Amino acid sequence: MEDLDGFAAAHPEFCDPSQIRVPGLGALPSLEGARRFDLTADALASFRVESPKDPNTLPAMLKLGPEAIAFYVSFRLAPERWGVYIREAGLRALQEEYHRILWRDLGKYADRDVGEAVERVEHTLVLDYLLGHAKVHFVVDRAAARLEMQGGAPRYAPYQAAWYAAPPKPVMAPEDIVNLEEALANLEAFRQYLNPAYGDSVSRVVEGRLEERNVNEWKAFFVGGRFAVEMANVFSRQPPGWKDFSKFLNRRTSVGSTNYVRIQYSYNPELLERGQRELSRRVAGQDTITEATPNLFKEPTTDLPNLYLL
Repeated sequence: MEDLDGFAAAHPEFCDPSQIRVPGLGALPSLEGARRFDLTADALASFRVESPKDPNTLPAMLKLGPEAIAFYVSFRLAPERWGVYIREAGLRALQEEYHRILWRDLGKYADRDVGEAVERVEHTLVLDYLLGHAKVHFVVDRAAARLEMQGGAPRYAPYQAAWYAAPPKPVMAPEDIVNLEEALANLEAFRQYLNPAYGDSVSRVVEGRLEERNVNEWKAFFVGGRFAVEMANVFSRQPPGWKDFSKFLNRRTSVGSTNYVRIQYSYNPELLERGQRELSRRVAGQDTITEATPNLFKEPTTDLPNLYLL
């Protein structure tokens, strides 16, 4: 990852704290008490949330989306402490909601005590959602900074002012989504849940712990797409913009012999490309998409910002 710590000092004209927003929140929240968390395999394996859950988390997500729990702080606002901040009490609340959803479908297939293993799965699912979502905010921020350094004109603050506070409107196409950044952020996280390889790796944690027939039910839940359907319902309760991730999905239904309606989702690559190019146009400050409009999401991004727990 390039050194972004010095961007604010080198380019204060692009980093006015009165103009730069924290995506989804607006003003910069207090970061007091935050501690660094390294995303290593050992740290994740031993990670446990000790805080009691915040009962206001799920209602807050109806208004703020996942930013009620995890939010991205730009290198423009906190050069020495920029990154993704996760509220532990909110993380606990969302983990318990995931547990409720999983156990409603899979509890009857747990013929032995797998509580500790399942808790690790739930933390993985929640963290992957929150970090996958926040990563898109980082990609947009970094892309805007590159454009600013190349062209010498502000891009990030004008883009945020034009599109984050604008009132929503009816959505017929990706270009109609006002808060497109939040829609694509939720889609990026949701695409993980659609990936059969991801589902297989998640369900593998119960192998050897349950009878084989029950292990197969767990795999069917994650690999077969039922978990993704549950998460689509959760995401769809979020505000306009966030919930519009569904505009990039294909939805297929089928009816079984017992009249059970099966729903499956997949993402539409063509619509995703259109959404990414439209967001790239907005960040670049262009009036229309042209052949010269770059897709900012095509630039390789393997690194994640620093992670902090609050």
